[in-house]
Amino acid sequence: MYRGQIGRNGALPHAMNINATFQLGDTLVTGAGAAVWGYLSELERTMFLGEPAPQPRQYFDLMVGAQDTAFARLHPGATRTQVDRAVRDYFDHHGITNLWRHHTGHGLGQRIHESPFLDLGDDTPLELGMVLSVQPGSYDPAWGGFRHSDAVLITPTGMELLTIYPRDLQSLILA
Repeated sequence: MYRGQIGRNGALPHAMNINATFQLGDTLVTGAGAAVWGYLSELERTMFLGEPAPQPRQYFDLMVGAQDTAFARLHPGATRTQVDRAVRDYFDHHGITNLWRHHTGHGLGQRIHESPFLDLGDDTPLELGMVLSVQPGSYDPAWGGFRHSDAVLITPTGMELLTIYPRDLQSLILA
């Protein structure tokens, strides 16, 4: 069993694939994490098995842009709604709101998905020292899922990226 999303099955976030085989051109959403002294981390990357077709390439670029939009809004005092709204506005502007399936991100701590959630309806401000996973994604049943998850620390001036792994397309093409 592969704990990740392969090809079109990637349109179902956190799907498990049994007896699936990788095909040239597939979109792969891969995940990894660590547990240290009871605290958890998360890393996810969208990768491609071979050169991506034009549409998946465009979805990849839009996903990275959505994550960059969230990064730019992360700082002490920003509300969780403000961060999520900025990403939703980005998706609206690019005409892919229909491919949205979940919130922009969530807290990391003793659970892999915990409060605070970067989602509409929560005007609680972000605080210095919070650790979050930022993971806006889009999901097209014809092409699969497109999601990076990166751990960030809220700092006095914004945020620090804790995940050290390439985010660019060329680094994430396998084969």
